[in-house]
Amino acid sequence: MSPSQSWTPSRIYNLYRITIATVLLALFYLSEQRLIGQYMPALFEATVSGYLLLTLVSSAMDYSERLRKPGFAQPLALVIDVLVLGLVVHANGGLEGGLAVLLLVNVAAGNILLRGRMGFLIAALATLTVMFEQFYFATQTGDKDPFQLTEAGLLGIAFFMVSLIIQQIAERLERSESIAASQRVAIERLEALNRQIVARMRTGVMVFNNEHRILQSNPSADGFFATPMVGQHLPAALVERHQHWRQAPHMAQSPLRVSRQSPQVSARFADLDTGHEDLTLVFLEDTARVAQEAQQMNLASLGRLSATLAHEIRNPLSAISHATELLDEDMEKPEDSHLLGIIRNHVKRVNGIISDVLDLSRRPRSQAARFDVAAVLEEVTVGWHQRGIPRERLRLQHRDEGLEVRFDRSQLIQVVDNLIGNAFDHGGADCRVTVAYGRHPQTRLPWISVADNGDGIPEDAAAHLFEPFYTTSDGGNGLGLYVCRQLCQANQATLDYEDAQPGARFVLTCAHPDRQFQ
Repeated sequence: MSPSQSWTPSRIYNLYRITIATVLLALFYLSEQRLIGQYMPALFEATVSGYLLLTLVSSAMDYSERLRKPGFAQPLALVIDVLVLGLVVHANGGLEGGLAVLLLVNVAAGNILLRGRMGFLIAALATLTVMFEQFYFATQTGDKDPFQLTEAGLLGIAFFMVSLIIQQIAERLERSESIAASQRVAIERLEALNRQIVARMRTGVMVFNNEHRILQSNPSADGFFATPMVGQHLPAALVERHQHWRQAPHMAQSPLRVSRQSPQVSARFADLDTGHEDLTLVFLEDTARVAQEAQQMNLASLGRLSATLAHEIRNPLSAISHATELLDEDMEKPEDSHLLGIIRNHVKRVNGIISDVLDLSRRPRSQAARFDVAAVLEEVTVGWHQRGIPRERLRLQHRDEGLEVRFDRSQLIQVVDNLIGNAFDHGGADCRVTVAYGRHPQTRLPWISVADNGDGIPEDAAAHLFEPFYTTSDGGNGLGLYVCRQLCQANQATLDYEDAQPGARFVLTCAHPDRQFQ
């Protein structure tokens, strides 16, 4: 038996030894007429007192890490117990005194703690002890046949039967404990695996009861609400959708936005029956991420298609462009030159669309790094000032000094530069643009905004701003804002449009700078 398994039985046995020694001494000292130990009182007193002292020392060694007993101490202690109890039985008048039954407990404890041959050794030693006692007192009382050891023999048989039964029971218990231990390890390993899987899931998972009290929540779900959700009440929007799900489980429900800074999420519910309480699971999925994955599949198909068509389309475009140059040399009428100019402009536009599509499909993987956002935004605004935009039309507004973001630096410059360019292109001749940055007070997430005071964006067009190839400009290709949002999503950021009244405002919300991208 391993130390961890025998430690509890050993302590229980020590407690039994102390209790027996204390009770025997109490009966010896407190009774007016000696109930025990009357045959040899001095021997009885000395033996029981020494036994009590010995058990106290032994128990102290079991409880102390520094005084832990060596391996042979346990068998030796059991042998001493049998011998000491033999002396107690002798001092009490032999088997007739009735204390010999205490040896049964020693035999049982010996077969639990030692097992095998050592356990049977304790039974044999106890049998020899009672046989000696009966033989000794038979000779002292003058029995005709001192070898009539019937009572001792029966006790000896009882000792060995107890040893056999206890060892069988102990072996079964040991096997059961071994199986239970292995199953416990497997269950703990499975629980640890489940915790890791749920904790690393991008899908938010929450468990709540019938009172809509949240009992468990993974980090993704906490991230949607920007606060730990365990112990809180389920948000009202999710309570409403849960009630609708109860009434119509198979009906799809519209996405919801749990906070102003969080993305839109779709909620799916499922019952969790634990056997003693009815719980409900809610899965929160970022709809933007699902849409992003679908668009990535479309982009992969688009990349393969564009690579095939680019060569086939550009060759005719080159021929058309070259033909217009030759025709322009011989044209005398201004009307014809104007028509050729239209052809050249559209050839240039188609060629630009092909280049943008190819660049989109070949976009390199983001290399996110942590840096101070003020220096990057200063670099972008200075670049526009150098291109002729006066400072009164483009200004950088400081909101949070020392603000850091985790983003691909070149891609962030591309996004902000594109947003500023769109503001000047669509905001009108007197448009003024403000670039600002700061940190959300609740979520502590960094944000960057590009706002203008122009004419704004019509409501019907605002719903399609980030769709590829959607444009309200005659010269645009509809990929600018789409590429900006794709770059933000590649850096685990969001890009949203807000009606500034007047003008338009685009807000880029970054991931927490301490977060390591996966």
